[in-house]
Amino acid sequence: MRISRLKKRLRGDHDFKGHTILGSMCSEPHPIAKRTYKRFLSTNVGDPGLFPKLIKLEKEFISNLGVLLSNPNAKGNVVSGGSEANILAMWTAKNICNAGQNEIIISENCHFSFDKAASLLSLKLIKIPVDSRQRIRVDLAEKAINSNTAAIVGIAGTTGLGVCDPIEKLSEISFKNNIYLHVDAAFGGFVFPFMDNGPKFDFSLPGVKSITIDPHKMGRAAIQSGCIIYRDENIANYVRTPVSYLSGGSTVNNMIMGTRSGASIAAAWMVYNYLGVNGYKKIVKKAMSLTWWFITEVKKIDGLCVKVEPECNVVGVCVNDNYDIKKLINGVRELGWAVSEWPDYMRIAIMPHVTQRALKKFLNDLKKLLLIQSLHS
Repeated sequence: MRISRLKKRLRGDHDFKGHTILGSMCSEPHPIAKRTYKRFLSTNVGDPGLFPKLIKLEKEFISNLGVLLSNPNAKGNVVSGGSEANILAMWTAKNICNAGQNEIIISENCHFSFDKAASLLSLKLIKIPVDSRQRIRVDLAEKAINSNTAAIVGIAGTTGLGVCDPIEKLSEISFKNNIYLHVDAAFGGFVFPFMDNGPKFDFSLPGVKSITIDPHKMGRAAIQSGCIIYRDENIANYVRTPVSYLSGGSTVNNMIMGTRSGASIAAAWMVYNYLGVNGYKKIVKKAMSLTWWFITEVKKIDGLCVKVEPECNVVGVCVNDNYDIKKLINGVRELGWAVSEWPDYMRIAIMPHVTQRALKKFLNDLKKLLLIQSLHS
């Protein structure tokens, strides 16, 4: 069977190279990540006895991320993505707590992976309202603390709008009350550290016990590659499953997955060391420059506005009362654009694959669709 037959079957799917994907928080992996991934495609670090040097490379990569996040002693693993990392963090928090402590204090804007974690682990999410900037209300979060509280979650780069919760204040509350604080920085983890005066969210804050960070988003690594980073080995060891039958003899697994791609680890390590801090700063600076340009152009269009002033390269585009956001989203999708849909806005993620040329075309399409709506109103 020829590959051309498969390509024909999949024709019509979106492609990052086609510049129509405006709503995804993933992007085209860096060329060096793709080459490295292909080279190590058959490796499975779920059996550590087979690939001990790849396991060592993973530890080195986690240590590198620890340094980035203000803690060279951090421990953790490369996992399938932010969802697995967030579930692992909630599992860890539950195991640290006493029996009966099952409440997680979290923003109402949290990622759906926390709903999965709650269902899997019999946890109860206490979803806290947000302020005018779409950040968790710290005062209400503090009031929600009680004897059943197992953890507090702060978000550094929300899924919908890319804003950062007041992690410093959440850290103070968590530290004072001896409560586990997890930071979901799946998106912001590869953005905020490379910005001038980016928000503080990492292990420099004493209350933070674990962080989710995804190299396959702004880190330019291959899909799938997320990371769960713990403050220290003691915390990381609260989730451990003994395994006796693997090639290297008895070991422990402290993840959800058994089989794990070594290619993801090798590619993430390679692109991180290839780009370095300066390389990531250039990527973030370029994305933010394009983001501010895009916002300026959106505001020039009658009927459009932004949900909040963004903190990173994520924009929520809204309409005024004269227009229907649902019709607008359906319209741009019919024209071939892949955007993210929310109840009162569409999310545009200005990722490395997004070009100014594509955004200009998208803005022109928005103008035409708004004109059509106004003529039919």
